[in-house]
Amino acid sequence: MDRKSLLWIPALAVAAVLGLSAQASASTVKGTVVHANKSAHTFVVAGRRGTLTVVSSRRLARAGSVVRVSGRRTKSGLKARRLRVRGHSRHARLRGLVTWASSRGYTVASHGASLLVHKSSAGDGAPVGTPVEDDVTIDDQGDLDEEDCHHMGAVPGQIKLGWVVLSADTAAQTITIWGDDDQGEQAQESDDNGSGDQGDDDQGEDMNPQIVVHVPDATAFTIGDKAELIVTGPAADGSFTLVKVDEQENEGQDNQDHGNPGPGGDDGEGDGGGDGSGSGGGD
Repeated sequence: MDRKSLLWIPALAVAAVLGLSAQASASTVKGTVVHANKSAHTFVVAGRRGTLTVVSSRRLARAGSVVRVSGRRTKSGLKARRLRVRGHSRHARLRGLVTWASSRGYTVASHGASLLVHKSSAGDGAPVGTPVEDDVTIDDQGDLDEEDCHHMGAVPGQIKLGWVVLSADTAAQTITIWGDDDQGEQAQESDDNGSGDQGDDDQGEDMNPQIVVHVPDATAFTIGDKAELIVTGPAADGSFTLVKVDEQENEGQDNQDHGNPGPGGDDGEGDGGGDGSGSGGGD
């Protein structure tokens, strides 16, 4: 083999490694949209088995849309390259951990998503810290109403919570965060607009989820801060303990800067056929 041929071997090896790396980071998610965050340019997809994925996208899909999303995996979820809406469904399945509960509702959190579910009855329901599989109905406003809730498996050692800081207590070394994505979105929009409004109180305190997290230094947190927390718990009082903070990638700003690509291009909504039913496609 001549010298020129030998020089090609390292180049081919590098190309093969890069190709495998790109393939490994690519992913496709199918399911039903159960929450959309306009300000952050994200939405949450619930797969057939209830797995939740936070999708960062230039175009949003409204709650109830049955979608197929292809893109790049990130530590926050999926950064969409192509979005196809294939129909609409009023039903979805959620799997996660109950992180807040009241007489009227509770939050289900998993993979950085935290969703408020309205209870079907005023019974005790699942206590904080319970892993659940929850079948829900999606109403015209995008709210989630409980159909059937099953307790599933053991409490995980750690869980990721997306968060917006509501308050910090330097004496107790705790922070209070909004317990669901809707409240966090409203709080951040109010903070951006300088209104100082701390969420929607129309439904009363028992439907405004708030979670207390014990932290090493509460002075390190500012009201309105947004990132992701890795926590353990819950304790007997329903509070959690911080393990570490995961700073979010700047995906929302990237989405705003790139504009709207339009149908047929990256993140474009295709004409996907079929009428959505059940909980959408597989995970």
